[in-house]
Amino acid sequence: MIYWVSPDIIRNCLRHELKITEHTDSVLHGDWDKDIVPFEEKVIFYDSFKQRLAGFPWVETPYYTINVKKIENGEEKWGCRTSEQFLERCENLEKIFADIKEYGFRQVGIDDCISVAIDRDGQLLFCNGRHRLSFAKILGIQAVPIKIIARHPQWLAIREEIARYTQRHAGKIYAPIDHPDFTHTPSFHMGRSSLLIDHMIPTGETVLDIGSHWGYMPTILERIGKKCVAVERSQEELFFINRLQKANETSFEIVDQDIFDYIGDGKQFDTVLALAIFHHFLKTKELHSSLASLLQSLQMKEMFLLTHHTKENQMQRAYANYNPTEFAEFIIENSCLDTYHEIADFSERKLLHIYQKENESLYPHAKKSDDFRIIFLAFINATYPQIFNKVNGQFKGLQANHPNSHCIVIGNGNDEIDTSKYDFDFIDLREYPDGADQKGPIAVEILKRLSPDIIYMRYPVADAHLEYLTRNFPNIIFEHQTFELEELQKSNPNMFFNELAFGSTCMQRALGGIGVTNEITCYERRRVSKKKHFRSIGNGIDANSLPLSAKPSSVGKIHVLLVADFQFWHGLDRLISGCITSPKIADKFKFHLVGYGPALEQSKEQIQEHGLEKNFVFHGHLSADEIDPIADLCSIALGVLAPSRKSLSQTSALKHREFVLRGLPVAFAGEDMDLKPSHEFCMAFPDDESPIDLNALSNFAERCQAVPTVRLLAREFAINNLDWKAKMKTVADLASLALAYTKTS
Repeated sequence: MIYWVSPDIIRNCLRHELKITEHTDSVLHGDWDKDIVPFEEKVIFYDSFKQRLAGFPWVETPYYTINVKKIENGEEKWGCRTSEQFLERCENLEKIFADIKEYGFRQVGIDDCISVAIDRDGQLLFCNGRHRLSFAKILGIQAVPIKIIARHPQWLAIREEIARYTQRHAGKIYAPIDHPDFTHTPSFHMGRSSLLIDHMIPTGETVLDIGSHWGYMPTILERIGKKCVAVERSQEELFFINRLQKANETSFEIVDQDIFDYIGDGKQFDTVLALAIFHHFLKTKELHSSLASLLQSLQMKEMFLLTHHTKENQMQRAYANYNPTEFAEFIIENSCLDTYHEIADFSERKLLHIYQKENESLYPHAKKSDDFRIIFLAFINATYPQIFNKVNGQFKGLQANHPNSHCIVIGNGNDEIDTSKYDFDFIDLREYPDGADQKGPIAVEILKRLSPDIIYMRYPVADAHLEYLTRNFPNIIFEHQTFELEELQKSNPNMFFNELAFGSTCMQRALGGIGVTNEITCYERRRVSKKKHFRSIGNGIDANSLPLSAKPSSVGKIHVLLVADFQFWHGLDRLISGCITSPKIADKFKFHLVGYGPALEQSKEQIQEHGLEKNFVFHGHLSADEIDPIADLCSIALGVLAPSRKSLSQTSALKHREFVLRGLPVAFAGEDMDLKPSHEFCMAFPDDESPIDLNALSNFAERCQAVPTVRLLAREFAINNLDWKAKMKTVADLASLALAYTKTS
């Protein structure tokens, strides 16, 4: 697996190298990790190359003199046997450096990555790739790909402790861990740090994080230069925060005492974080009074408050159960702060920015403007009309929020597809000489004529075309649909190597990105600077694109709709296994499968083998209009049933949204960005490899049939929350904020 880290956090080296050819994901016992030296001390090339950049000849650098001496003593160095050959090598390294400086850090293949070992505390120790890491450090590359070739067993024991903690807490940790070994560990709270960074007072230096848990926020904020204090009283959480602080080599202060005692008669911080913590101090009159005193004692310029859900069971007998507005007003009444606004909504838990109005002009978000131009750009061939429909809906939603927007789609046309019906301009590459091979330069020439302030771009697989585009237009916000590298590594090796070579450079030039799940956003941020502007929005739909389905008969079979280009992560095999496990319950169902795909062909064999043909109807590919009468038959729909096979714990499937727009209650596995099991029209199965529980599915269908208004509720939710107009407001707001930051930097 390829991981992404900032070059700055690889600080030390093993004195005696581990050879990458001898170790691949090894577990190494012993004290090998104690004999370390700083990277700059061990790797003489690093300082020598800085000397060369300062004007020294190669022959006067230690890198040259030491290695040439070894060559003269009969040793071969990097294939060089003479001083002339070695000098030529040095000059070639200069050319590589110049290439990286202009075109970005390109990783060619996976066998020659920078490699590290992880010591007993979780710290990264450099092993191989000294020249590339030196270049990355000198050039300030935001993140580089690495391979982990060895781990100490004591670090593995810490990982196991975290795995056990995760199992005890519904399979998730509280917040992400900014360490490569936890890239895919699911967490409850994601998508907050970029929001906080974007809205913090730029002149602020000190941060107090109350109820810091495992110190994720102080870790991220220290990476961008903040001085942080993390307050945490739980002994269990303190166990982990101390170990993860060692692993991440951070130095923020950890306070293990009561926040009221710590603040005492007064403390001063620029920023205070109170994320899902202050509502605990509303439960009794005494705590409420203590919170008021705490606020009166704190000297601060701003606070970020994540409110609670007022319907939580723990708050029903609380002394005070403030709604977000009341909570903000209580803080203002008792503190030195005097104004606030909402910056995000996390399932009705509001993230509020409370600050001093006299400082308002200091914030870039206060300088946001509607007087700028957004170009929505996509590379899509006309063989994918369903993606055309999605982009068209997105663009109309963007234009509704920001009228000064224009959409360009570039790709190979199709004589059977009428592109004139869309609101975007389609640029047919067939009309250009060698159009497919020139799409990058073609896009750049078009953009030069349009002069966009911001480009919003559906992220394609990175290649030389995208590198050329971002080199000319870095004012891009990318939209990410998946973990590109990991999905491509399984499905398309050639595209994987292109993404590995060009992807990080393109993203690091860009202003930021949008992930269709919080999990994808968190993953993509590992490839770039923590200061990049990122948000998460689940996929949307055009609320006028599909009709409300008729209510089906309440007698006879339970008809269920499945629509997909069926891939392994759709988990159709889990449904079939459920039918095999519970054949009598399976006979209550008729499953309507619309679409094609490799997983569908495999499933047909399984269905025939177990005599389940009477339970399944194969409709093949159908248009939306052709699906209408089938949807009218169905009581419920089934969505993605195995997202974890793509290393995902969250989904944002377009089909889920289309089902809900039709008024169809939907069941799926895992977690959807917008659709929650608490909704009457939603059900979530465990995201594992177990057979689908048909008894639970039957009960869900019967519950939905018993609620006459369930289809209207589902459709109303889709119109109010899933329509592209509601979704693309986040994009317009992010574009405005990112542009404001470019004008102040």
